[in-house]
Amino acid sequence: AEGQQYLDLHNKICGRAFSSRVQQALGSIVEALSQAMFINVDHIVKGGSVGKGTAINGLTDAEVVFFLHGLPQVGHDRWLPPLLRAAAGVLAEQLGGDRSIEGIHATEDSVQLFAKGLVTVDIKFSPTFTSYAQTVQVLGEQGPEARRLYGSSLVEQRTHFISRQPSAVKVTIRLLKWWRDQQEWSNKLVRPTDEILELMAVYSAVQTRPSDQRQAVANVMSLLARFDELRIVWSNYYNKEDVWAPLLRQRPLLMDPVNPRSEEHTSELQSLTSSR
Repeated sequence: AEGQQYLDLHNKICGRAFSSRVQQALGSIVEALSQAMFINVDHIVKGGSVGKGTAINGLTDAEVVFFLHGLPQVGHDRWLPPLLRAAAGVLAEQLGGDRSIEGIHATEDSVQLFAKGLVTVDIKFSPTFTSYAQTVQVLGEQGPEARRLYGSSLVEQRTHFISRQPSAVKVTIRLLKWWRDQQEWSNKLVRPTDEILELMAVYSAVQTRPSDQRQAVANVMSLLARFDELRIVWSNYYNKEDVWAPLLRQRPLLMDPVNPRSEEHTSELQSLTSSR
């Protein structure tokens, strides 16, 4: 009975009609963006909660990454800011008459827009790489500040890692997002990000194999209560040997499942630990 209550709640925050509506909305936005863009596009990847299939009512963010021909694979700090400003200007001009889209502006690493009542979209740009292995190789040759700008280059692998999880795991992720948004957090440092909740749900499901959603959520909560002890390393896309050795010695440790060079999730856990 308790397990069914969790499923009933899930149906309220993410029914089939809602999921279909946001997917259609994102598809329409991508089509409009493709027609408005002035650049040579190799391919487009959709990410964020809509792309991963983990969106809930009130939390419908999406990421659209344009992989472009001719962009240098290094030096993001030089070519990215002017590209974002130019893209924001062109999109504002081309889509200005569309009443369903508003608030187009450039951020530090994206062009952001809002589709009324549906989804916030971050539009990003990446050079085209021949393979995942080449992306990781180039990324590993960069310094720490430069590496953070390569996140969009791995959006396809990052999205697939979550979207291909069993449906029960994605239900757990959506319930955790709903739980988080019902709480009052003292500051953003102690508020778990979407990525933290997603990875915790995946890891917990693999380790504990819960029998229902009540148990699945409880197991993740148990992890969150002792995240200062965690050491989570993945092997889906890279080997343990690919990880920077000093990073493996950190505690807590939460590796990015597709980026062996990323310290972002570990830094977030450390911030949560120190802010408790």
